[in-house]
Amino acid sequence: MKGQTEAGSKTVVLCVPLRADDLDTIRLTLYGVAVRIGLSYEAIEDLKVAVTEACNYAILQAGDKEPLPILCLTFTLEETELKIRIGTDSPDITFGEALRPVKLPQEGAKALERLEDSPIGLYLLQALVDELRVEPGGESEGAPEAMVLIKRLAAG
Repeated sequence: MKGQTEAGSKTVVLCVPLRADDLDTIRLTLYGVAVRIGLSYEAIEDLKVAVTEACNYAILQAGDKEPLPILCLTFTLEETELKIRIGTDSPDITFGEALRPVKLPQEGAKALERLEDSPIGLYLLQALVDELRVEPGGESEGAPEAMVLIKRLAAG
């Protein structure tokens, strides 16, 4: 983990192997950053769920790949918002599906059981943050993309 200060913002970077065992480390880092900037308990819990969903999405895509891709989270603290960039070093892991609208079945509650392959976790993610976008990883062809979650700070 490393940190740096830029004009008007502070940045914390955490890189871990892309595996479920490291989600606790990610959530603890998120908690520390969020408390430091004064987010409410509810906002912190929303972010923990959203970040976990985004990381799980990448973990599921990685499967049993060897060597394990590296997951990097960049927390950028600005005066009015917390921006969390989640990316990997693997061009095979994409986040574009996160921007696709989720269509729930109209047949009723029983139809919800068939949503196993649906991005319902990503739908939840969209509801928990103020802004969600996917950014290209770089200028080179095949560079891995990243998901960016933004939570705005409450005026107070």
